[in-house]
Amino acid sequence: MIIINDKRHETIEKGQIYKDKETLISTLCYFAIKKTFQYKVVKSCTKEYNIVCLDTNCKWSLKATKNGNTETFIIRSYEEEHTCAVTIRFGDQRQATSKLIADFVKPKFLNLKTKCSPADIKTEMKDKYGIKMNYMKAWRSKERAQTQLHGNAKESYNLLPRYLYMLQKTNPGTLIDIEKDDDDSFKYAFVALNAAIKGWPNCKPIIVVDGTFLKAAYGGTLLTANTQDAESKIFPLAYCIVDSENDKSWEWFLKKIKEAFGVRECQCLISDRHESIIKVTRKVFPKITHGYCIFHLLSNLKTKFKKNAKHFRVPFFAAAKAYTEMEFEFHMRELDNLDKRIRPYLEKIGHEKWSRYHSENNR
Repeated sequence: MIIINDKRHETIEKGQIYKDKETLISTLCYFAIKKTFQYKVVKSCTKEYNIVCLDTNCKWSLKATKNGNTETFIIRSYEEEHTCAVTIRFGDQRQATSKLIADFVKPKFLNLKTKCSPADIKTEMKDKYGIKMNYMKAWRSKERAQTQLHGNAKESYNLLPRYLYMLQKTNPGTLIDIEKDDDDSFKYAFVALNAAIKGWPNCKPIIVVDGTFLKAAYGGTLLTANTQDAESKIFPLAYCIVDSENDKSWEWFLKKIKEAFGVRECQCLISDRHESIIKVTRKVFPKITHGYCIFHLLSNLKTKFKKNAKHFRVPFFAAAKAYTEMEFEFHMRELDNLDKRIRPYLEKIGHEKWSRYHSENNR
């Protein structure tokens, strides 16, 4: 006795036994799409599944029942001849549900880095199976496929306290913290692994902080802190999940950074020019140098002064990395020739914030 568990089994015959009712339904949906016809459910319960063609004048029908006390379903009767009209057979394809399409596209999301938009799903389903659908059905199919593979965001957040506990348990010396709102809902989470804490004294005394948006259902922002090791490779220090980049979240994160890593001699902190970071750094790290990332600053220059913006990169980076005043002024004059407004703008920011020559410590 062969029990079918493949939801894309390609043939339907009387006497076939399916692992369970769900497998039978999925197989019938796939079969209907492949053979371009539609059906409607006459009866569906725990013991019986009875369907007929959407066209009431068509002979096609199938009846399956539960096989004794098992979960398996067996096809008891099957009339495979179609006499329905072409317009019915090629109609709205009601069997192409978001659940079924999710099964089709699920393999695409096994790799978290794979990019597949609802528009891509629409195109593929039309080209491969002749399925026409609107954008919302494609979007629901994508969400269902990702949830089946990776779980949903709510369940993941519920598991977060257990995950952090086990992370600390298996990595003694790791600093973790989780903060909740008054209603016991998630607010912030911080992680600094023991390996990062131990490695920090052997890295350059520079901490670079930044934030990036999270694209899950609940949104939020991921804050990160990194440094460079002796070979100038990126060395991750800590990360934090917060609601957004604001004064409270940055203050909480930087206080945790200070608690985990302390303050070293000649230490400096590098960031973009986010107002909250500027404000909170003065409060949490009043004695260390706070500089600005030259890549972010170049992006600001290009946005503010669009004329000749494509030529800013070389002289600006050369000025930022200059060791002497003569070299610095030479490249600043190059920027003057591109746009006279750049020098006053950079002077207002403060040369010590981005220029190696003007830096207050060994940046």
